[in-house]
Amino acid sequence: MRFRNKPCLLSILLILTTICVVYVEIFSYYLNTYHWYQIECLHPDKCTKILLVADPQIIGNHDEILHFLTPFTIFDSDRFLRKTYLQAYNFVQPDIVIFLGDLMDEAHRASNQEFHQYVRRLLNIFLDTSSSSTVRHIWLPGDNDIGGEDSMITQEKIRRFERAFSQPNLITFRNLNLFKINRLISDIPVYKSNRDFYNTSNIFIGLSHIPLMFKPSTFVEKVINKMKPQILFTAHEHKSIIINADAHLRQNIHLTPVTPDNNGIFEYTLGTEDMYEIIVPTASYRMGTSNVGYGYAVIEKNNLKYTLLWSPSRFNQLNLYCILIFLFVLYFLCRLVVKCFRVLCSFRRKL
Repeated sequence: MRFRNKPCLLSILLILTTICVVYVEIFSYYLNTYHWYQIECLHPDKCTKILLVADPQIIGNHDEILHFLTPFTIFDSDRFLRKTYLQAYNFVQPDIVIFLGDLMDEAHRASNQEFHQYVRRLLNIFLDTSSSSTVRHIWLPGDNDIGGEDSMITQEKIRRFERAFSQPNLITFRNLNLFKINRLISDIPVYKSNRDFYNTSNIFIGLSHIPLMFKPSTFVEKVINKMKPQILFTAHEHKSIIINADAHLRQNIHLTPVTPDNNGIFEYTLGTEDMYEIIVPTASYRMGTSNVGYGYAVIEKNNLKYTLLWSPSRFNQLNLYCILIFLFVLYFLCRLVVKCFRVLCSFRRKL
């Protein structure tokens, strides 16, 4: 057996690899947007588009299992977040972008120098793609940013985060009042006016990294009784769930998991009987789930429309690269075996 066609085989492999790389790194992201649902506004001047980013958790410098691969994994993860966020941002053309915490994976254990390095990377990923200065950005801390799960929360960590992302805890935009809830330290903004849940001239939206209705507590009761939000946007669970319950009795809780297979446009009327909590999935493929993406909400008067902008599966893309690498390794091993066989045969003839 002779490998006379080996240049041809190698050319085929190279062409196949080029096609795969171009498709995976360029076209797959554009083609993926055809699976998304666009939400139309009836009155653009009274319509607010919101892009929701949950748990991007950009990779830190220390916790990778294969530490020597850290530069590559950081590059690949950051690049994936940048590309998918750019696609989502251009698709939505948002008025508000809300980052629902766990912005950085190792910020709660980082030195000040490392923390600021992570912040620069984060802003480079998400703000370089947002050219409009009129878009409002809202930043929430998560347990990976200031501690709370596997490290202690300290005032220094809180102040460090607030200096990096300085803004008030109650933000008004058109008819929306967006207020930050920090369940990690049981903190909500001071709001002295009496709230009427059924008054939808001003919609109150609670923003929390950790879900509230999913995990009731006395603090959750305080938030709901004091602020009376019509809707909550939360994260932390790395999956997508829509929760609705009676706003006053907290009964008849109904959970709707959202996956790429049952996605659509979910429509709700705010300020009626029910309060809604939307748990947004992680945007990062490094969080151990293949279903990653961004939340897309449109609020017009007291109507809410919501859908998920699912990202391509980076795991499938990396598996494809592994198959290509295996084919190249197999090809060169076969060449090596054939070469050794020929040398052996030639040696035997000489004997």
